[in-house]
Amino acid sequence: MDKNVADKLLAQTRENYDSFAESFAQTRNYFWPEMKSLAADYCQAGDRVLDIGCGNGRFYPAFKEIGAKYTGVDNSQNLIALAKKNFSEANFAVADALVLPFQANEFDVAVSMAVLHHIPGIAARRKFFAQAHRVLKPGGRFIFTVWDLRLPSIVKFKQWKRLRSFLKSQIKIILGKEKLDFGDFYIPWQNKYQRYVHSFTMRELKKLALAAGFEIEKTGVTAFGGKEGNLYIVAKKVQN
Repeated sequence: MDKNVADKLLAQTRENYDSFAESFAQTRNYFWPEMKSLAADYCQAGDRVLDIGCGNGRFYPAFKEIGAKYTGVDNSQNLIALAKKNFSEANFAVADALVLPFQANEFDVAVSMAVLHHIPGIAARRKFFAQAHRVLKPGGRFIFTVWDLRLPSIVKFKQWKRLRSFLKSQIKIILGKEKLDFGDFYIPWQNKYQRYVHSFTMRELKKLALAAGFEIEKTGVTAFGGKEGNLYIVAKKVQN
């Protein structure tokens, strides 16, 4: 993907989430049980945890319960404002996932829930993984998820609007009428905002993690209420 196109999409995503932060946060006020279980398996009291793309801070209580030292970052100023309002005792900051404002080897665990599919182009995705790898201590874990937007899953969960949008975008890409990569499309919010997403395969995710210097410890697919799914990977920073 052309860098100018990627930069434009990144800016658009940030502006979108700033615009509908309030309504979006109202639909994201709970912690997925499956992800809470993962956090408990790979995090312990005293661990420094970085939540990349923390949104309104909804995952903070799970790490607080464990006794971890939590930091949440997001590039949406309005979502961070809501996070600080909801959890005034926690540490939140506005930051770009592609240029994290932390020293190397600062964190024991990094998590990123439903963020990567909004990052366009292979170059930006490599930066995303490189930054997560850099700030983790040797042996630290990176737990990340993406929406399961693979075509069979979209059909399985009867997400017909997503299917139409996916197919429409792929046709435009083939005809050269859309400057996106294969697997890219848009998912609307409130029929007003168009959110860029990429349909990842597990193979793509593994390849990105391995190229950044991680080793894969666990992979899986979780479904919530029979309505949608998420692909997840637990990756470990290889010891020096």
